[in-house]
Amino acid sequence: MTVDSHGPWTGTPMDEADVDALLASTGWGVLSLAADDEPYSIPISFGYDGADVYFGFLRTGGSNRKSAFVADGATARLLVTDVRARFDWRSVAVTGTLGAIDWQSDGWETLVDCLESNPWFSSEFPDANDVEGIRGWRLDPDTIHGVEVRPEQG
Repeated sequence: MTVDSHGPWTGTPMDEADVDALLASTGWGVLSLAADDEPYSIPISFGYDGADVYFGFLRTGGSNRKSAFVADGATARLLVTDVRARFDWRSVAVTGTLGAIDWQSDGWETLVDCLESNPWFSSEFPDANDVEGIRGWRLDPDTIHGVEVRPEQG
């Protein structure tokens, strides 16, 4: 077996169980979207059910920039990181297709369950004065790629 001499800086592949554990336990990341040639990235809390990633976008009375970028069938990437030190970090990128979840659909209960089990998401958001509701989204992964650097690699 050859050793990647750049692994301490660029990371080595994570195993599937560690990728799932990071997605299940972290609960927040950066969601990247694009419209035409304009990129858009936002920090976001999410839920993960072991297969799909779920988001709740708050709807407010004012203009909402993310609504210009998010669309049913659009490609998106979620980046989740756990950085403890220079040579002790993990990173998972989930890339796939976004699908809208209607509050009357079967998927809404899964979305709510996933978000409520995430300590970064507050179920009190819908009660705020300027919040008109939540729009549900599911990221159906095409690829999930994780890399890590462990202290013994650095």
